[in-house]
Amino acid sequence: MNRKARIESLIINEINPEFFSIKDVSEEHRGHRSFKDGVESHFDITVVTDKFSDKNKIERHRIINKLLKEEFLLDLHSVTLKAYSLKEYNKD
Repeated sequence: MNRKARIESLIINEINPEFFSIKDVSEEHRGHRSFKDGVESHFDITVVTDKFSDKNKIERHRIINKLLKEEFLLDLHSVTLKAYSLKEYNKD
């Protein structure tokens, strides 16, 4: 299973979001010092769940980063995270 699939599985199984999106943007970082050819290292992730209703932005990011801890130890370099409650997401 590739990294994108592992991340998707982790978040969906643990958070059960109403909406989830993940995009591998590693190739956009080609030429950067941290870039490794063939390694899924940079992702844009959006998570929408009512479990975030009573959480601030930092708490939401901590929840996701905790789930991804092992991936960060294995060359995951960067995640751009958008984490919303369902109410916040439907506002836009």
